[in-house]
Amino acid sequence: MTIKFRKFLISVCAVILTMTALHLLLAFLPYSELDSFLRKEYSTRVYDRKNNLVQITPLNNGLRREYLASAEIPGKVKKAFIKAEDRRFYFHYGVDFFSIFRAFVQNTANKKNVSGASTITMQLAKIISLNYNNQENLYRQGSSRTIKDKISEAFCAIKLEARFTKKEILELYLNSIPFGNNVEGIQSASRLYFSKGTDELTDEEIEQLAKIPRRPNLYSPGKKYAYPFYMPHLVRYLRENNYFLTEKEIKTRTYKSSVPFEVHLSADMNVQDYAQQCADSAIQNAKDSRISNISVLAMDVQTGRVLAWVGSNDFMDDEHSGQIDGVRFKNQPGSSIKPLLYALALDEGIVKPTDILPDVPMEFGTDKAYIPFNFNNRFNGPISLRVCLASSLNIPAVYILNNIGVDKFIEKLKELNFTDIEKIGREADLGLALGGGEVSLKDFLPAFSVFARDGKYIPLEYLSEKYHPKKAAVPVQVYSVDSSRIIANFLSEKNGRSLGFGHYQTFETQYPSIFKTGTSNQFQNITALGATPRYAVAVWMGNFSGETVVGKTGSSLPASVAKKVLDYLESCDEKESLQFEEPENYEKIEVCQLSGEIPNKDCISTVYEYVKKDEVLSQCTWHKENNGKVVIYYPQEYQYWYSMNQSLYSSESVRINYSETPLKIIYPRNDSLFYIEESKIKRQQLNIEVIGGLVDEIEIYIDDQFYAKKERPFIQSIPLEKGKHKCKVICGNQENIVFYEVR
Repeated sequence: MTIKFRKFLISVCAVILTMTALHLLLAFLPYSELDSFLRKEYSTRVYDRKNNLVQITPLNNGLRREYLASAEIPGKVKKAFIKAEDRRFYFHYGVDFFSIFRAFVQNTANKKNVSGASTITMQLAKIISLNYNNQENLYRQGSSRTIKDKISEAFCAIKLEARFTKKEILELYLNSIPFGNNVEGIQSASRLYFSKGTDELTDEEIEQLAKIPRRPNLYSPGKKYAYPFYMPHLVRYLRENNYFLTEKEIKTRTYKSSVPFEVHLSADMNVQDYAQQCADSAIQNAKDSRISNISVLAMDVQTGRVLAWVGSNDFMDDEHSGQIDGVRFKNQPGSSIKPLLYALALDEGIVKPTDILPDVPMEFGTDKAYIPFNFNNRFNGPISLRVCLASSLNIPAVYILNNIGVDKFIEKLKELNFTDIEKIGREADLGLALGGGEVSLKDFLPAFSVFARDGKYIPLEYLSEKYHPKKAAVPVQVYSVDSSRIIANFLSEKNGRSLGFGHYQTFETQYPSIFKTGTSNQFQNITALGATPRYAVAVWMGNFSGETVVGKTGSSLPASVAKKVLDYLESCDEKESLQFEEPENYEKIEVCQLSGEIPNKDCISTVYEYVKKDEVLSQCTWHKENNGKVVIYYPQEYQYWYSMNQSLYSSESVRINYSETPLKIIYPRNDSLFYIEESKIKRQQLNIEVIGGLVDEIEIYIDDQFYAKKERPFIQSIPLEKGKHKCKVICGNQENIVFYEVR
């Protein structure tokens, strides 16, 4: 090897080492604007579970800027932009000196700027350095550029070339270039100007798209397309509650953020569209009922995944506050809360499936009287537990809650994720049995669906398991399996609803289903819930303004929507409909329909009802033969109800059994407090009601002064007088005393 050749090699190595050192220096020089740029936020593409585009979320001021990885950008799109902006892109190191010389010659010859020399890398450097504020996601119009600015851009372009490959630089550029009309990046621009993604563009559209960044006002198409805007309430809820954030920051060489480019919902666009159609139709049919809004929530029972979320009738309807989300809006659920109460009563042993409950006039409370009424203002007497729930009778529900205790029911509702129920539930007191608290459909539907899931509670899930796999929530057993199956059976049995609702076709389905409806006490809200072993639907109808609907229960309106959505879901499922399971530790036996006991030879009508396998029922004592005729003997607690309806019954066929209980004043209860309405002071009366006793006559004493004698039924009216009083009744050798106060 000659000395001259050796010097040549040393020179080459020195140049290579110098260039390498310079490259490394440029690559690691501080570049704070780039660091901020790489962390800027991009719009999220939201898809349904079948990959249909739902929304592209806007950034500040409505800016849309989507991100596409280099592999997702069509090759012909890349070629078109390189051809339009920087033909020598792959042959320079950020600064194209040949283009600079050409531009200098042409501009000098024409005495004006007719040609530019900015490379794609220099344009990217300009975008990074001048036009973006990553914290606010606001695009700033570029100011006029000086020679100093251009030199700075050239230097930054070289730094970019030292840090990134050509592929990465082009990726960053195509995702950040402004296209006017509050749009950045080729994907969002393609949607705005051509209503399609870049992978669907024709050659002519690609060529037109590549021209727009030069002068958006001149080259952009006249027609602008709207971005997809489906499921607005659901998407807003998920964004507000950080469902679109990843647990770990996404880090690539060209992007660093906790906001993903794409999110796939569990919701189904087809189900959403159908639910919206049903909602629109229901609002049209409810015009005469003064109802302006409706909300629908549908879920998969077994996974908890949301299938449809209709927050209002029309998101854009400002007149009726369409942007309020009725799925999250808390309303009184009315009677639709009763299954949760009955299931607790079964679990606590307060009631049994064969129990007969008194649907008779009752007063609850002491210093604060609570007198419930049924929605039809009738009293039905002795009613089976099944019919009480299925026909949604109010008095038996309050009777059950009074025996369970409000606190215990509130604790159960908290287990079912009824948020904020503690304070509201205590304020509602016994009215909680009739839905006096407040709950949203979002919280209510997963609670109701426990009856289609053997008493297990699981929270709602919002994202597609296929695209966002995660460990499933552990189900919580809030009710026993048997109690849940019994409630499901009660709610699915059509005959049980007839007393309260007649034989409406609304609840008739070709598959096993359960339904419960409710109306708030001021007719402000009407609610319906329905479920099968696979799907569950909740519907609310009313007005966000609080305006009352026309004074009727109207529960068939939301119930029809719930049924239609369930029909659709079941029809779309290719598998055979599932059945509700029978309780494991119960069996159905024949019982007297009136007493719920084992029928005797005189019982007129029987039904089959659930009884624990180890339980032994007593024989019916309500039906007895007397002089060749069957006579019904009601327990004493029905005497007032019977006296109200005596004209409907023959005294020979119906009687009150007075021999079963000791003497007791059942009204007023001890330490009761009453208030006189001054305008009606002369007409206000207090009814004293007494049951039991060994003989058929009582003596009544008020403040130890004899007042009256009374034969059965022991019901006596006395005038109200202000002050503290003592009421004593004597029956044979028995007596009973209560104290009450009138203010």
